[in-house]
Amino acid sequence: MSAPRTARRGRTSGPSPVRIARSGPRIGAVAGQTLTPRESAILAAVERRLSNPEIASELFISVRTVESHIASLRRKLGAESRADLVAAASERREASVRLPDTRFIGREAELDALTALLDAHRCVSVIGPGGVGKTRLALEFAARRHGESSPIVIELEHAEPDDVVPRIARALDLEAVPGSDVLSSVATALASRPYLLVLDNIDRVGDAVQAAAHRLLRESRQLRILGTTRTPFGDDAEHVFALEPLPVEGAEAEAVAMFLDRLNAYGVPPTAGERELAARICTRLDGLPLALELAATVSRHLGLEELADRLDRDFASLDRAAPRGRHRTLETTFEWTWDLLEDDERDVLCRLAALPRTFDVELATAVTHPGAEGVLFRLLDHSMVVPTGGTPRRFRLLAVMREFVRARTDPATIREVLERHAEYHAAVAAQFVEHARVDDSDEAMQLSIRLCPEVNAALRWAIAARHPSARTLAASLSVGVEQYGSDVDSVRSLAMAARDPHVVEGAAPGELFVLGAGIAYLDLPLVDDLARRALAIAEARGDAASRLDAHHLAGLSDAYLDRGESALEHLAEAERLAIELVDDWSLASIHQFRGIALRGASLDDPAAAVAEFDAAMRAYALAGDAMHVNNARYMMASVAAQAGLEAEKAAIWAAECAAYARGAGNAHELAHAALVQQTLGVPDAALPLDELEASLRALGDVRCLTRTLLLTAERAPSSNARLPRLEEALALAESAGDDAHRIAALTGLVDAYWAAGDVTRARTALGRLEAIAGADAAASARALMDA
Repeated sequence: MSAPRTARRGRTSGPSPVRIARSGPRIGAVAGQTLTPRESAILAAVERRLSNPEIASELFISVRTVESHIASLRRKLGAESRADLVAAASERREASVRLPDTRFIGREAELDALTALLDAHRCVSVIGPGGVGKTRLALEFAARRHGESSPIVIELEHAEPDDVVPRIARALDLEAVPGSDVLSSVATALASRPYLLVLDNIDRVGDAVQAAAHRLLRESRQLRILGTTRTPFGDDAEHVFALEPLPVEGAEAEAVAMFLDRLNAYGVPPTAGERELAARICTRLDGLPLALELAATVSRHLGLEELADRLDRDFASLDRAAPRGRHRTLETTFEWTWDLLEDDERDVLCRLAALPRTFDVELATAVTHPGAEGVLFRLLDHSMVVPTGGTPRRFRLLAVMREFVRARTDPATIREVLERHAEYHAAVAAQFVEHARVDDSDEAMQLSIRLCPEVNAALRWAIAARHPSARTLAASLSVGVEQYGSDVDSVRSLAMAARDPHVVEGAAPGELFVLGAGIAYLDLPLVDDLARRALAIAEARGDAASRLDAHHLAGLSDAYLDRGESALEHLAEAERLAIELVDDWSLASIHQFRGIALRGASLDDPAAAVAEFDAAMRAYALAGDAMHVNNARYMMASVAAQAGLEAEKAAIWAAECAAYARGAGNAHELAHAALVQQTLGVPDAALPLDELEASLRALGDVRCLTRTLLLTAERAPSSNARLPRLEEALALAESAGDDAHRIAALTGLVDAYWAAGDVTRARTALGRLEAIAGADAAASARALMDA
């Protein structure tokens, strides 16, 4: 410790001496031990290891006066030695870190990371969007993770550039006389012992902080600087630590824990049933701590359910009377940063906020202007945009930030951006699906995963806006979900497109075919409408390609709707046209739909169906479509399993399907394989029944979900346990126009209602069964009741 003292003595002949500020103690006093301004100043000098003569020289007082004040300090602070005074000064400085009264939830990993970073780099800036908790994290670190460093907290929110160094000086009880080098005096003081200098809210004085930090770090070798800011201040020594919102996923999510803690603090503890609502609110607010604080405050006036519903619409409810200032509302918080943006940054940010989802650099450029990459990176530096990961890297605006920016965006700009978004993805998706049938690589699967939600969002906008890109988007999305796996939102979007006259009017039979294939999981009557439309268009056009697509779609529709003879007629015509046009993929697909027709109740020839699926597998292989090879194998295994044909072979086929699906990362095909294995009772099925059910719900495959519910009902331990599954299966089959599964569900319900003693509902189910399947098909159910 002698080096700092020697350096201090060396300054006596340099610039004008430093005097102690007369404005009173800047460091928080220990309770019951009020120090005078002069005593606080002398204690600060003692902390810097200055001798009594050095203190006297600085303060322009006698050594005897210094000794008198030191004696008073020892008495007030219970210090027996000068070392005790140094320790007391450090304790008082630690007590000056004023923490909020609320509990600090989580962030232990972030505290550990800051410890390591400050040890390695000496200067760390915690960056992140407004309200993410930068200040709280820095204060918690200063209060309990600063090691041997004595913390000094400087609030810069309302500082001007010229006020940065004076604020640090005042915190050290230093005041320069006119003409003195204040920064040099501060550096000398900070060099006297290890200090942690916390500079909070740097944004508006970044240049001044950069200049000061550069010199302080050079001249004060033990100093550590911890800053909080939305934008790095840019010194070479600065290391950036990006603080993210609290996690919202999982039962122990920190965002949910914080929100529940604040609810309890406000006297509105949630019931056990409201925890799900709390999780929903936290997810909607992206786990942003300030937003969670505001939501908890509002919960005093609204129930959680009403609050959640209001937040789904907008964030206007997030307001409070106190504290005043930039943290009163989200809007005042974000306004603080918005004011610092340049015009081109605001323009680009408004356009990015208009996008429906995440974006990469290419999309950001497409909806803004060439060369906007630099502006995007500046917005990332300002924490107005945050990264979400992925390759290529994707970005987004937090939901609360996005709404703030959209409120400042011209509606015409929003429409222009959404139009560009739709046109961009229409072009990208159309190019992608050109090779989708023959590409089941991991790269293609990952691209499909990224594209699918974007195309889905673009399609919904295009439908609502009656934009011409809707038809192209729908066709591409349909091929994508069929080839790489569906999801419930995309299937519903496709159904919206299929019902919209502005989309289907003018569509070619080929576009109607791929659209129909994409919604066959969900709505068979709608597929049938598309088929009738395609046949009419093909008849008017007269060309072979249009007639092939129309008969192909009609065969698909009739096969799934169990109109066996009609399906075979349409598929025979489609086969003739496919041979004429040398369309190998369509030939394979025709075999597959012929198999579906043959497995139905109207034809009921499972052996012939298996043969057709086998032919489809070989034909798909020639066409290079490995996914549909697997899909045809799944159907072959499914028919064999349900009909009791070659159970051992069916199990082998299902295992092959599961192996392919895992290798390709295709969740839909894995669910198909698991469904066959569960039907066969394979003990190590790819998915247990509960996971299979959840997967099919997420995929939006109503037909296979219905089969799974029927299978679960069959294995239920009691009639009461069977009923909910059977009732849901019936509702799904009716919504999809799936008579085969309606019959199966009603047959099960007759038995379950009867076993449960509910005769009235059993008779009602029997009447519905006879109306659909006829008296002969319902004879066994009626016999049960008659007995």
